Amino acid sequence: MELSRIRSVVILFLGGLLCASSFAPYNFLLGAMVGFIPLLWVEESISKKGENKNWRVFLSAYLFYSVFNFIGIWWISNAAWIAVITSVILNSFFFSLTALFYHGVKSRLGNKAGYISFITLFVAWEYIELLDWDFSWPWLTLGHSLANWPSLMQWYSFTGVLGGSFWLILINLYLFFALKLRLEIKEYFLAFKKFLRAVVFVIIPVIISLFQYYNYEETGKEVDFVVLQPNMDPYAQDRFIDANGIREPSYSSGIHVKKMLEMASKKIDQHVDFLLMHETALPVTESNRTLSLSSDLGRVKKWRTQYPKLNILTGLAYEDYKVNSFELNEIPPTYKIDRRNGLYFEYFNSCILINSADSLAQYHKSKLVLGAERIPDYLIYFQKYYHDFFSNHNASIYNPNNGIQAERSVFNSMDDSILIAPIICYESLFGEYVTGYVRNGANILGIITNDAWWGNTAGHQQHWSFARIRAVETRRSVARSANTGWSGFINQRGDELMKSVYLKPAVLRSKLKLNNAITFYVKYGDVLGKWCLVLAIIILLNLLVSKLKKKGVSTF
Repeated sequence: MELSRIRSVVILFLGGLLCASSFAPYNFLLGAMVGFIPLLWVEESISKKGENKNWRVFLSAYLFYSVFNFIGIWWISNAAWIAVITSVILNSFFFSLTALFYHGVKSRLGNKAGYISFITLFVAWEYIELLDWDFSWPWLTLGHSLANWPSLMQWYSFTGVLGGSFWLILINLYLFFALKLRLEIKEYFLAFKKFLRAVVFVIIPVIISLFQYYNYEETGKEVDFVVLQPNMDPYAQDRFIDANGIREPSYSSGIHVKKMLEMASKKIDQHVDFLLMHETALPVTESNRTLSLSSDLGRVKKWRTQYPKLNILTGLAYEDYKVNSFELNEIPPTYKIDRRNGLYFEYFNSCILINSADSLAQYHKSKLVLGAERIPDYLIYFQKYYHDFFSNHNASIYNPNNGIQAERSVFNSMDDSILIAPIICYESLFGEYVTGYVRNGANILGIITNDAWWGNTAGHQQHWSFARIRAVETRRSVARSANTGWSGFINQRGDELMKSVYLKPAVLRSKLKLNNAITFYVKYGDVLGKWCLVLAIIILLNLLVSKLKKKGVSTF
């Protein structure tokens, strides 16, 4: 199975391309089933000859993952090229380390241990990517490639998205075994047996999923939902875009809100239970000083009185001003200074529930996008030495760190029958995070987002598809409102019930069912990822002990 460098580069590029093609809009699932074979093949070739094997394996893996990452998320360049470059560099680096450790385990502990480590290290790192840390980026979690194949991913209600990653890597491994036997020792019968085993690993989960899919019956009370897609350009002060793609003039906040309510009125009547409006739908940034006096909110509340049972979930930008003063070295990294008055405040990407209740239930987005909504805390602390906040209240630093909240809030409808999870944009990527809403009582998922940043690319399509996975994992229907992109409805099986068209203003209405049952995944979370992480640590410790013994270092 020896390969020249040119052939290695070609097949690694092909492998990365195949893996990326498994995501929307291509949805070529076979790509994820065979895309890792080139990486395994190149590592096998490197391990048989030459020097600097570790470096060659690492660089080969880096090429593979760079292609995979770049083709998968190039569209982020519409917002910022630096985000694409940073993501590709860092994500490829971390996953290349898993390939390097796999090579080390296979070389020192044997092929069997190596192949076990390949799958456990990969899934363990994907699990780490789903945790809350500075460089978390789970967008290309391999199991997401099944998002638009709902009939094949029903078992995600037990395993979550990492179950799909485990399954796909296992298929790649068994197909690689078959290829290795065929090319190395010409054992056609053994190669055929390995191939059949791979087929079995494909078929069994598919049969289980199809059985679940066609036998699952949605449960719960039926409710009436409307979602709004007003179609605005975030790069041009949220100016409305008409059906022909032409930007309308910039409107005052009052006219802005009036236009959205006029759109919603086309589908709203006395029977509608919920209206969803997208992330930061209200044009004026409110604060704890202005919220009760807001003219925009007052206009929405007045309009809502025409529909007594209507609940409105809308996004808004929110600032929480602080009364207390702090010493310089005690300023939290999320605190900013208002240059007008020198007061500290926290900024939140927030949403509120508007109904007949006097108080406004509020939730703050708590899974934040690196670079746009957060940067590592230590960078903020480093920057404070460049400015004297107390002697110069006009001083400013680049501090995008938004505030967050610790617990997942659930919004109750007026009759308490609908308990909606207010999920804001990026949060819909994190399966175990979303289960926090469900454990707090949510019987339906409401996703509000702004997908206009990326233009008409794969970005909004992939983001929509992840909501289908969250529906299956939790067995909760989904109502989704996007500024533009794809707004619509998804049922408890992950089926698309209704979906808007990109760059077309839309108001959609559908009946959804509420479900109070708890899935295995909701109850236990990413158990598979945790077990893979434990096993990966054990394997790496064994590798360390093996290296120390070889060097003659006592391990006692």
